[in-house]
Amino acid sequence: MRSTRRDEILAHAAKLFSERGIAATTVRDIADEVGILSGSLYHYFDSKDAIANEIVVRFLEDLNVRYEDSIEPGGSARDRLATMVSVSFASAVDHPYATEVYQGEAILSSQPADAPITVLVQKAHSYWRSAIARGIADAEFREDIDPEQFHRLLRESVWSTVAQYRPQLSELAEDLQRNLISVFLDGFAARSVDGEPVARIARRTAKKEAQTESPDSDLAELRSGSQMAELRSDSQMAELRSDVDELKSVIRELSSSIRQLQKP
Repeated sequence: MRSTRRDEILAHAAKLFSERGIAATTVRDIADEVGILSGSLYHYFDSKDAIANEIVVRFLEDLNVRYEDSIEPGGSARDRLATMVSVSFASAVDHPYATEVYQGEAILSSQPADAPITVLVQKAHSYWRSAIARGIADAEFREDIDPEQFHRLLRESVWSTVAQYRPQLSELAEDLQRNLISVFLDGFAARSVDGEPVARIARRTAKKEAQTESPDSDLAELRSGSQMAELRSDSQMAELRSDVDELKSVIRELSSSIRQLQKP
């Protein structure tokens, strides 16, 4: 799609806002970056705040469309959340600095309940909440972790990671989202009596059954014995303990950060 002058203004303004903040960025700063006179900028936008609002609204509208389009009927809750993490990174790459502008500006995050940004944010949150609620209802996720706290920790981790790694985001996105998915979703997964995530057991069992077209009782028993041996594997248990320890550490750090942000 061909870039318009409005698109150019939004792109340059988003970068400046993320680096300096909205208050410290002037209309002239934006105009100079675009290569136009300050007065000419008002032909496209009424004010600097109008530019900031459109940056965030465009990002959120596209994000919600991607969330909706990524829903796979019948898929697991874990796969749904993992897809949302990937979609979030892809949207952040395509909308540079928009999420940083929103997260770093109180004027944008404290709007009226019926404001476009507020409505779009709540819609985005609903996709996360519904996937988490479904996973708990289906016994796919643990019940001993508060779902709203988990939702906030996972969501904020995604966007804070985007901001932290912004210069290398395109190159590192795949590794970053894989690590987030592993730490959060494997740690949040419901466990079998042997400690392994239930969803992982189900996926492995389904894969083995698909590979055997007509298993007889002896072969089924052999598979069952093999699965039990896998569940009791010392190496698997060590990996699971490591995942859980890492998750606890991340949660403690994020909880501390959230408390700091909530201080007046």
